[in-house]
Formats: sequence, structure tokens, C-alpha cells
Amino acid sequence: MTPVILVTFAGRQKRMEILTKYIRKAIDDGIIDEWHIWDFTRSSEDNEWVTREFGPARYMGSEAPYQLKGAVTSRSSFRANAKIDHDLHIAVLPNDEADTCYEIVVGGWVNTHSVLRSVKCSDLNNFASRGEAATIWSKSTPGVLSPSLPNQVVLSIDSAGAPTLQVNGVTIGKWPELNLGPGASVMVRGGWGADLELCDVNAPVRRYVGNPNEKLPYWQAYDYYAKRLERFSSAVFLKCDDDIVYVDLEKLNEFIEFRRANPNYFVVSANVVNNGVCAYFQQLGGALPDELGHFERPPGGFGGSLWLSAERATQLHDFFLEKNDKYLPLPNKVIEWTERQSINFISWLGKDLLHMALPKGDDEYALTVDLPTFLDRPTAIYADFTVSHLSFGPQEHGLDVDRLINAYDALSSSRL
Repeated sequence: MTPVILVTFAGRQKRMEILTKYIRKAIDDGIIDEWHIWDFTRSSEDNEWVTREFGPARYMGSEAPYQLKGAVTSRSSFRANAKIDHDLHIAVLPNDEADTCYEIVVGGWVNTHSVLRSVKCSDLNNFASRGEAATIWSKSTPGVLSPSLPNQVVLSIDSAGAPTLQVNGVTIGKWPELNLGPGASVMVRGGWGADLELCDVNAPVRRYVGNPNEKLPYWQAYDYYAKRLERFSSAVFLKCDDDIVYVDLEKLNEFIEFRRANPNYFVVSANVVNNGVCAYFQQLGGALPDELGHFERPPGGFGGSLWLSAERATQLHDFFLEKNDKYLPLPNKVIEWTERQSINFISWLGKDLLHMALPKGDDEYALTVDLPTFLDRPTAIYADFTVSHLSFGPQEHGLDVDRLINAYDALSSSRL
């Protein structure tokens, strides 16, 4: 099987809601197999929406906060397949609504000890301010977590309400002094340098929670896939910005098949509305009339007058929205390119993850300049698949975002 995986770096709810409609339709139609939402949100409101909208977390960085995983009752155990080397954190939140939670650390202290703590629920993710949590139980558990295989974790409650934890078939602890008879919610996280992957989360749409507060966090996603080359080597990857507001679903599968059949290109871009390089070729191909102004070839593929101008972006969006056929021909069906380009909607092959353990920094430059130059493989723009990209940072001062989003939302409603 050759899965098609779409990767989106999520940030802003308002800009992402239209994309969500297109991609869920693509999944329903069998064009895309998996949608990986990388949570790099910066506001609590956006984080709450991404968590609510996109379901279970498959992966979380070592500094990511607790994520809800499931529940436990006397009739139903909590189970998880957790890939982690050490410091698996399990938070148990009793259903009786008291402000006391229990935190189990499995394989802490370099996979040598495990502890049970009593913590205020409001302090679960406030490690700096919660001080020393009360330790209820501690035990030597050498080598409790396997670094090679997913660890089988089972938390159960007996008829008296006492919880028992098993890891890989071994009973780690039983705590008759606790009464979880009403049941509890269960949250998990990694910690102390240990990332956590929940291998039993296989929903088509799933979340990947990056470490928060990084200025350029996107390397975490590429690093994740590059370290799992064997799993993803046969996949076709799509990556799109969270503010893609139009997707030509009729041509998406054609774009994927072109990507699959042309491994000589390192990345292939869609034909993007509001993208400097694409706009240059769109005008060269006769798609953008002179009345819209001159769209120059951005120097080195970066920046340019469109990238800087809210007014020019608005005119281009309005032109595209009013255009009936939504097709913007280029001089050729495929444009080979050897300079930088914006990666608003691109595709790469899973086998090329061999080269994609990117360092912290500018992922766009790495994917469209550094790696293609090093590997002597050009990038390309595929003319027959069109998407629309809402805005670049410099355009946002003066762009009527709400009006454009409403117009693209109406367009999506008419087409989906």
C-alpha cells in the first residue's frame, strides 16, 4: 500500500476552518488516507479548537502538556500502547470533581524508578509553579519501559475502587488507599527529554503535539518522519499551510499521481494563488491580465511585490474568486524550478525522508534550495492543480481577512 499523507502545521482556527472542509471531503472520497495535524498553536483559543476538532493525539514532544487519552472505570480498564524510552507520565483525574489528581511517573530517573503523586488538577501542566507534589508511593522499577517496542500499559480499578497499573505484563503498583470507584479520566505525556508516541492511535485524522514556544518549531515534524523512514518510505506526502482557502479536489488525485510518477523532482508545488513565483508564471501563461499589475519574478524566488502588498493580494484574490473556471494556466503543464519558492502546498516522496532530518531553522529554504542543490534534483510547479493561499505575514496589515474568508467559505459551500 502507498498511503497519501497530508501534513498541516496548525496555528489559527479562523484561517483553517475552510481547509478542514476540503480535506475531510478528500478523505471521505478516498483521495487522502491520513491527515496529520501538527499542533504549533500559540493561543489557548486556537489550541482548544485544534484539540477539539482533530481528535486523538498520536505523538507529543517531550515538553508538550498532558493530552487526554481515555478513561478508566471498574468495568473498563484504560489501555495504551506507548512508545517511550523513559518518564511516561500518566495523570488520573477522578470523576468526583475534587481538585486532587494523581500523577504516575513510570520509568523516571533514567528508567529506574516509578512514583505516584498527589497533585492539584489545576497544577498538572504548571510544573514551574506547583512545587513539590506529595509523593504517595515510590518503587524501584529497573528497565520497566522498553525502548524498542510499544509498551503495553493497563490501568484498572477493582470493585473497591483501588487502581492497579501493569506495564508489559508486570504489575507495577496497586494502591488500595485510593478510591477511584466513580471512575476517572486519564491523560498522558512524556517528559525530561522523552517524546511519547501512542501507537494505538490510528484514526485517519490525528494530532501531533509539538513542543510549545519554539520560534521555528516546524523541524520537529520533519525530524519525526525522518526518524521513521521505514514506516513512511512508500508514502506520498502532501504538506499545506493552515490558510489554504481553496483546493481543486477534482485535480488533487492527478497531482498526487504526477508526484508519484516523477521521482526526479525533490518537491512539487501546486499552482498557488497568492504565491510570488506562481503569480509570475500565471501572468506569463496569460492567466493574470495586465490590469492586475505586473507580477515580477521574485529575486531568487523569495519576497517580491506581491509578498509585500495587501492591496495586490486583495486584487488577486478578488480576481480568482470572480473567475468561473478557477483555472490559471502556466506556460507549460510542468515548470521546473531551481530557486526558492513558498511551500504553501507541496508534495514529497516518503523515500526522500532519508535526506529530511532538518535542523532547526528555515524549512522552506532547506526543502527548495539546500536539499535540491545538494542532491542535484530540481523542484517543480504542477500547473493543473490549483489551490489558493490566503496571506503572507507582510500582507496582513491592510488585508480584509474576514471578507476574504467569508467569500472563500461561500465558494467552498457551493462546491462541496
